[in-house]
Amino acid sequence: MIILNEILFLLFSFFTVFLSIKLSYYVDYLNKRSKINGAFLAGVVLAGVTSLPEFVTCFSALFVDNYSLAMGDILGSNIFNIFMICFFDLVFIKKLMFLKTNKSHNLVFILLIINYLVLYFFGFNFSFLYIGVPTFVIIISYVFYLLKISKKDNNQEKINNSTFNHVFIKFIVTAVLMVFSSVILTIIVNNLAILHPYFSSSFLGSIFLGVTTSLPEVITCYSLINMNSYDLALDDIIGSNFFNLLIMSFADILIRKNTIYFYADGGVHILIVLGLVFTCLCFLSNNIGNQYFKTKIYGIFSLLIVIVYLGYWIINFLG
Repeated sequence: MIILNEILFLLFSFFTVFLSIKLSYYVDYLNKRSKINGAFLAGVVLAGVTSLPEFVTCFSALFVDNYSLAMGDILGSNIFNIFMICFFDLVFIKKLMFLKTNKSHNLVFILLIINYLVLYFFGFNFSFLYIGVPTFVIIISYVFYLLKISKKDNNQEKINNSTFNHVFIKFIVTAVLMVFSSVILTIIVNNLAILHPYFSSSFLGSIFLGVTTSLPEVITCYSLINMNSYDLALDDIIGSNFFNLLIMSFADILIRKNTIYFYADGGVHILIVLGLVFTCLCFLSNNIGNQYFKTKIYGIFSLLIVIVYLGYWIINFLG
């Protein structure tokens, strides 16, 4: 049984990687060749599809009444996503990615920062009808975000209708397969955690579970950066983070005895602070200074995020 789960894990991991690469290609193609807004394609559609593993793990944790774990999965995935795009920024440092991204991302950055601030200051003591204040703020801000980015991009010209329809159908089919693959992969990982209780409860086990659920975001982000689609890569990461917060808000609504934020432990508080700091630093990377100044200090914020993230895990490992 254990060997079967491990084989299935490898098969679905490779399948998920393959689908992630294909999705990245289709999103890049549709963004460049159609009037569909790139922010909507990557920040909502692609982000929603690649966030399915977090959805499954979050609600699995709710099923066993482990509300702190549900929050930890979401917030831990968010800081890991920021870490990965900053890591890729350093790996591809010659591309100077953040010098080529535009200011259209500022809206979601600001909304994420507001949500993190509300989580930190109002999440643990304020509620209405057993629903936390952050839940209302997250849902309202996400709807506002959708309304802002769902407009068509009039700067693009549509290609041949038959070609566009062919690629769009491929994108939809691949997205559906990704949903299926992500859900199955997450279920397999949860089974492995049950079969290997000592491993799953360890620090290395938490990293394994976290990396697995973030696999679609990591691969799509890498592929988009490799194709020089920097705006789409950034849209995918911050859009996934926003969608993850939306998942957490839905989880809060489903818990009727108290708000999900009431069960947050010290580790969750740290993840909220790290999420706020990482989002602010990434926001600064996308906006700071004039061209000369940015070139001189390029990569400093990405390097800082990578160092802090690795330091966080080293401290947890040694502790």
